[in-house]
Amino acid sequence: MELHAQRDAFCISYGVSRPQLPLCGIAHWEATLKGTVVQHSALHEEQAYVAPGFFYLPVSERPDPHHLNSLAQEAHTADWLLVPSMEKSTDSMRLQYEQKIIPVPFMQVAYLQVEGTLDECLLTSMGRKHYKEMMRLTRRAEDICHTQVYRLDELSENSEVLAAFSLLQSFNVDKYQHVKNLYPLEAMQALARSTEGSKYYIKINYDKTTDAPVYGSLSYADEQRGVFSQLVQGQDRRRVPTGLNLYVSDYYQLYKVAESLGFKSNCLGRGAIDMKIRMGANRVLELENWLIPIRTSNPHQMHEFSNARDS
Repeated sequence: MELHAQRDAFCISYGVSRPQLPLCGIAHWEATLKGTVVQHSALHEEQAYVAPGFFYLPVSERPDPHHLNSLAQEAHTADWLLVPSMEKSTDSMRLQYEQKIIPVPFMQVAYLQVEGTLDECLLTSMGRKHYKEMMRLTRRAEDICHTQVYRLDELSENSEVLAAFSLLQSFNVDKYQHVKNLYPLEAMQALARSTEGSKYYIKINYDKTTDAPVYGSLSYADEQRGVFSQLVQGQDRRRVPTGLNLYVSDYYQLYKVAESLGFKSNCLGRGAIDMKIRMGANRVLELENWLIPIRTSNPHQMHEFSNARDS
């Protein structure tokens, strides 16, 4: 899967013509370095060519050996080929590849795998107390806000919905001091006009009194893999009516969107695993990034970094 739309969005967000830049300039790589003694090491200033997935999907497909060889050729001017955010592999899995692969531990990812009905599954995974609280908060949100779900390819490039979502998401970027906003308006417009546009869904909660957009989230429906992925969200806290917790209600509303589309597997994204377990996650997996040496002269140092991350 080439994921040209995500490639375009990546290049727009980073201001590059191809997905190649210093490792430490990649937001998700920089996040793994924060607070470490190697944060300012020259090793992480080496150039990396980023493979499909581009950190836009919580979990990327593992390329087959032929595809990895092709990607290594595309990365010929870089020091490294970076294959992002895959489920953790084993030594025997990596032996099938010609390329030398350095697996670098990354983050964890959480899923809600629905067995039986959605509500029965949530009751089991969350417990009665937390499930009832989620239902109460969702009812409260739906009393005060009306909710709209939009498929990205149905929105025009100058759509107010795209602008509203991009602004709401930027509040989240600012709040958590992310080093890069990966969903600026220009990137959202590129995704909307791409062949992938039909897989993206924006959900926005509007205050019924003012009709102002107060909360937005973006999801990706992958029918081929059978996974509905919750990607990013944001809210305008100044406008959220008192007494609402739209973060919690968003989870349930998105579970219902996934259910309406026929999905049983909900990917809740990377990180904040304890919170996602409280929101119903019943499966947690380890992720890793692969680094394939291309022009670097420092593979040994990167092996040491990987081993330190794994300890």
